[in-house]
Amino acid sequence: MDGRIDVHQHAITPAIARLLREANAPFVLPWSLTETWDVFEANGIARGMLSNPIPGGFFTGAAQAADLVSTADESIAALRDEHPDEFGFLAALPMPYVDESLAQLDYAYDVLGADGVVLIPQSGGDYLGCERYLPLFEELNRRSAVVLVHPMMLPGGQVTAPPVVLADFLLDTTRAAVNLMLTRTLDRFPRIRWILAHAGGFLPYAASRVRLLGARFFGVDAATFDDYLGRFWYDTALSAPSALPSLVAGVGVTQVLFGTDWSAAPAGVVSSCTQALDAELTDEARELVNRGNALRLFDRAGAPVVTGAPGPHPASSTS
Repeated sequence: MDGRIDVHQHAITPAIARLLREANAPFVLPWSLTETWDVFEANGIARGMLSNPIPGGFFTGAAQAADLVSTADESIAALRDEHPDEFGFLAALPMPYVDESLAQLDYAYDVLGADGVVLIPQSGGDYLGCERYLPLFEELNRRSAVVLVHPMMLPGGQVTAPPVVLADFLLDTTRAAVNLMLTRTLDRFPRIRWILAHAGGFLPYAASRVRLLGARFFGVDAATFDDYLGRFWYDTALSAPSALPSLVAGVGVTQVLFGTDWSAAPAGVVSSCTQALDAELTDEARELVNRGNALRLFDRAGAPVVTGAPGPHPASSTS
């Protein structure tokens, strides 16, 4: 088997770190290219699909949002161009500004060569599936886009306790997924390929509850819900071993993708989760999760943009 394809990986280049500090971001993740190569080697990763979700709360208006996101996407695209064998990228969009997001989507695909996009579950209180985002979904559908749904803080802002990354992030993803199902967005825009981060948040665990109550109160019958559940893709970032039983029981392994959440997750955490994932899966399942499923999803995931003999990861000015 060839190396793993990591569909959930972040790269906070110096240019992006500077942008976030200028926007008064509450924190800036540490990252270096040198340590990234160490994570690749320690976990058998061959390719990382880079994404940097940028919450709308950082923005003071549409113009600043468009400028910040465009610069961030350009920085990640430049890193991908320096190391095309090792990286793909999913472009951020300046949500909730739909016109600016449409413009950035065109730029990301047609100029930067993005492999897909990363969207946060909600911005301005409107979750994915809401009517305001229909023009964006129409264009994502036209492009058969891969969309990674990456959580942020819940509407209303950060609470003092418990830490949002321990519970709220998972709920944020779950809310988005449920809203996409209740609004039948998956049927209205069937060509969009949705990846739910972190094993779908709480969705696999709560699947029976949503199935039963969705049919009784919200007009989504059980068969339709099961169909929707199986149409999502799910990455494994920070999910092994505890979330895997619910995920595999609900959707099997054919919709599950390897993910690490590096560099939001420290190197040691990435390794422990990867080891737990391998211990939980059969050889056949590991083949699918680590690489095979991603090759079905991403056109260029297993085919480097530039071909050549493999060698050691080079040093880079972006580290």
